[in-house]
Amino acid sequence: MSHAATRKYGLRVVQLIPNLVGGGAEAAVRTLSAGLAGAGVDLTIVSVYPSGLDEGELQLLGAPVVDLGRRGRGDRGYFRRLVRALRELRPDVVHAHLHTGQYGGRAAALLARVPAVVLTIHGDEPGGPVRWAADRVLHAGTARFVVFTEAQRRRFAAEDGVAPARIAVIPNGVAAMPSSASRAELRAGLEFAPDTFALYSAGRLAPEKNQRAAIAALALAHAAGARRMRLVLAGDGPLAAELRAFADAHGVHEHVDFLGYRRDARALAAAMDLFVLPSLRERMPLALGEAMMAGLAPAITPWDGYDDFVRDGDTGFVAAGFDATALAETILRAYGDDAGRAAVAQRAQAAARTQFDVGAMVRAHVALYDSLRRGPGT
Repeated sequence: MSHAATRKYGLRVVQLIPNLVGGGAEAAVRTLSAGLAGAGVDLTIVSVYPSGLDEGELQLLGAPVVDLGRRGRGDRGYFRRLVRALRELRPDVVHAHLHTGQYGGRAAALLARVPAVVLTIHGDEPGGPVRWAADRVLHAGTARFVVFTEAQRRRFAAEDGVAPARIAVIPNGVAAMPSSASRAELRAGLEFAPDTFALYSAGRLAPEKNQRAAIAALALAHAAGARRMRLVLAGDGPLAAELRAFADAHGVHEHVDFLGYRRDARALAAAMDLFVLPSLRERMPLALGEAMMAGLAPAITPWDGYDDFVRDGDTGFVAAGFDATALAETILRAYGDDAGRAAVAQRAQAAARTQFDVGAMVRAHVALYDSLRRGPGT
């Protein structure tokens, strides 16, 4: 396997991830990888399952992708292929992501005698005694853990018994994505009426994202007289059919757009009026950063750590709780004050450019990898 001809750092890094399609963690790894390759790191991306990217998207990464082609959970032969690939690549650091990276990926890196293993904690993995025991063993062989906020570091250190000094706080970065289409063109493509006030929510349709509260809040807003309001949901997931039925039961099915998974989800923010994040829990929601970067004011629920990103009345609107009533009150507060909402959106955009800075994220990762190459204690 070949490596880049010119390397600024002389540092070999593997980003190890199940696949590269989707939002959230996958988008973060794509952004990080492109930044690392552009900064001169000798980078290879290992995708355990088919990467899912087309040729154009692969070229944008700026780094080779090793596709192990795992066919499903029953394909356990991938593990041997992964160990072999890591031995051939001989990286200084393997940086593992998500479930496959956390377990099979870290185990393969240790068997391949990779000098340093890093794991990013993107979210909560399902528990159980087997996984708890596996984490205890694999944590001992992991040089560093990456989280996104100080609140997450405190929680992870307490729950997993990891010394805070082994946990690096590196916020995710969001690359700016200018749209080739105007706001008017985007709204026309979405078939909005001229006076539509569009609530936008992008994310996986799953219980922790709490889209039921957003749908019920829309129904409450309509009952309060905000009849020109509609909700646009970009994303797919296990609750797709249930949420459609929920919207129908609340009499707002004609006012909720289920767009499914959209590769242009970031660009669509320019067509909207308010970003809604009704989650029960979050780590560092990229969709929030993308919306703020696009100049969209956010209305969010008070998940643990939210105040690292949004200040109520300053850079966004924060609900008093996670229920539909609290969310509806917050949405209506933003809806009823056009000038105030525009000022919040402007401040949110300025804050996001600092909080979600890609350059800062890349530099922090390079410094982390370089310190591990010199020894985990440095």
